[in-house]
Amino acid sequence: MPEWFEIGVTIVFAIAAVFFLAKYRETAAALHECERMKVRLSNDLNRYRDVKRLRTLRDALVSADVLPVDDDGREHLLLRDGDMRLHHLVLRRQCNAISEGEKPTYTKNGEEQPVKELE
Repeated sequence: MPEWFEIGVTIVFAIAAVFFLAKYRETAAALHECERMKVRLSNDLNRYRDVKRLRTLRDALVSADVLPVDDDGREHLLLRDGDMRLHHLVLRRQCNAISEGEKPTYTKNGEEQPVKELE
């Protein structure tokens, strides 16, 4: 084989290798970005998945007779936390009617705090 032909083939293979490695790096970067976005979107979905549960909890606590009640008058609720662990909440509801002009308060750290209305 002539020497110029060997040099030409070597140069063509070198150029092909450079293009192959560039395409490989581009594909690897795209796959890495895809995985990063998948994790980010999955975390967003996990965060917003709790909104339905929180609305249900709010509605159950504000309205009457939505939660199951046992013989002792306690209400029971299953709820998942941020780590998706299941928790059993036992609630005892006490309702006090508020007359006009009266401001309900509770004690926190020894100080009277006003109760704010849910929105």
